[in-house]
Amino acid sequence: MNKEIDRRITNTWKKYWSLSEKVKNKEMSSKSKRIVYNMCILPCLTYGCQTWALTQQLSNKIKVCQNSIERSVVGVKRKDRVNLEKIKNKTKFKNAHSVCIKLKWRWTGHMLREEKEKWTRLITEWYPRGNKRSKGRQHKRWEDDIKQIAGAKWTRIARDRETWKFLEEAFVAGQAVTSNNPIADDIM
Repeated sequence: MNKEIDRRITNTWKKYWSLSEKVKNKEMSSKSKRIVYNMCILPCLTYGCQTWALTQQLSNKIKVCQNSIERSVVGVKRKDRVNLEKIKNKTKFKNAHSVCIKLKWRWTGHMLREEKEKWTRLITEWYPRGNKRSKGRQHKRWEDDIKQIAGAKWTRIARDRETWKFLEEAFVAGQAVTSNNPIADDIM
């Protein structure tokens, strides 16, 4: 997963530098820069994010990439020590991490509501027989993020479009319940 995200970040920077004349232009309005970022640069970073199991380290890589791009657009260097919140208020770019999470949530609901048996759904619902997970801290699985919000019955909940849409807001906002009762248990 690390290599995939590194590749996405590299491609994002390539796209950014190919558009740098437009994005770094002082005469171009911030609204136009925002449109270029959201339509051309952000999709390079989030391509295929529906399949990522985002750990804290990988999320930080995405955030660092976006912060660096925003600094470059504004024309500020890290040594200038300008507060990141001021830069974000000026650029108003979409948050790449939130976009990744939202796309993953929507794709999951779409995949599980699909009538046809596709390999993506079969692999998602498949568990190997007789294999136990190894001792120690487990690697983060793709479904762990979703289970944290929607609970153990997330595959059933995803088939109800309205409930799934309601839970999307909690998922994107990171409102995971730290206790053993997920948000979906409160709804059901």
